[in-house]
Amino acid sequence: MRIGFLGMGIMGSAMAENLIKGGFDVTVWNRTPEKCGPLVELGAAQASSPKVVVDMCDLTFAMLADPTVAKDVCFGP
Repeated sequence: MRIGFLGMGIMGSAMAENLIKGGFDVTVWNRTPEKCGPLVELGAAQASSPKVVVDMCDLTFAMLADPTVAKDVCFGP
């Protein structure tokens, strides 16, 4: 199963890291792409957009800052 994570803040990055360490195939995305770097170093793939994550993954989690950001990510380009 391929797992996607949108949002690499404190909670999202920690959860994604645990999944990577657990042997899962994880793809990450963040509005600030540099925040994905530590997870990529652990073995995650980095996607260029939320749509790419959703298209590539069987299950996607979103850990975003607030409802406005969540709406922008879900309904934006």
